[in-house]
Amino acid sequence: MQAALIEHDRVRRSTELPLFYGRKEKDSITPRLLIDRHTKAAEIGNWDNDERKINEFYMILRDRALIWWSSLADADVDTGNWEQVKTNFLASYEPRYTAKTTCANFGELLMKSGESNLDYYLRVCDTFSKLSEARPAAMLNVRANAAAQQAAVKLEGIRDAEKFFKHQLYLAGLRDDLRTKVMEAGKATLQESVTLANELETIYFEKKTGRVNAVAVADAEEQAVENEDFDEEEIEAINAIRQRYGRPAFRGGNRRPKGNFGSKKPVVCRYCKKTGHMQKECRARIQANGKMVDASGKPFERKVNSAAREEENNAKNVAVVESIFPAKISSLNW
Repeated sequence: MQAALIEHDRVRRSTELPLFYGRKEKDSITPRLLIDRHTKAAEIGNWDNDERKINEFYMILRDRALIWWSSLADADVDTGNWEQVKTNFLASYEPRYTAKTTCANFGELLMKSGESNLDYYLRVCDTFSKLSEARPAAMLNVRANAAAQQAAVKLEGIRDAEKFFKHQLYLAGLRDDLRTKVMEAGKATLQESVTLANELETIYFEKKTGRVNAVAVADAEEQAVENEDFDEEEIEAINAIRQRYGRPAFRGGNRRPKGNFGSKKPVVCRYCKKTGHMQKECRARIQANGKMVDASGKPFERKVNSAAREEENNAKNVAVVESIFPAKISSLNW
């Protein structure tokens, strides 16, 4: 008895069909797949007559689908004949795809930005399935005198051609970086190409993630350097070294707004001794055409046109910076 109850429960769950409302926003299954599920349920549940098949189908109809059922009488459909009901149902809710809609689907059959390889592959399969449904019945005809075996051979050839065509559709729409590698591999079947593309996609994602992390670390390090408080003498020495190694000039820490809000120590101009700006931007120095001075108040001495003197100054600056500011210099990424 217990075994019979378990078997009954298994059959009940296997033959349970989703409800159909006739509304795309509410239906959880397409009309074509619903009919396929109904066919499988009929095999499992031994629905061996039209009356049982139709009753099971009617019980899952809701909302607009019930109005469609009522309209069958006006269409002269025999609601006791399962084949007629099924044919009208598919014609009403899932019409055959025309050449126009098929071409439109092909035009959209490109791997979208952010779309995974698996999602793209499933779109290819769905589009090709709809194309196959539009295949003329005459394609299955054998034009020569042939037995059943010859007809089976032709059908096998048609299916091989369809697999090849689907494979080419898939390759044509792959993202450029994936398509090049997959086509170079020259896989014989669609499934082999899909597997390779999945592997390549995983590798590219890991590399991309690694690059992003590296950039984030570099930005963090640069930001840490920017947050250091350097005075003008330090900045001059640092930039001399960076110029020697072909690096861009160091900006000299966070720029402080006027009034020094949020800064730990005020900026004092070495030239006029006023706060809020540096001597490079000092209006008094610029108007007087005065030279910039060092921490002791002595003017800087530079000979811009002397390459040898510039190299000598760079060497001196390196020695000065490394001896006076070893902790800060070691934190810079030269």
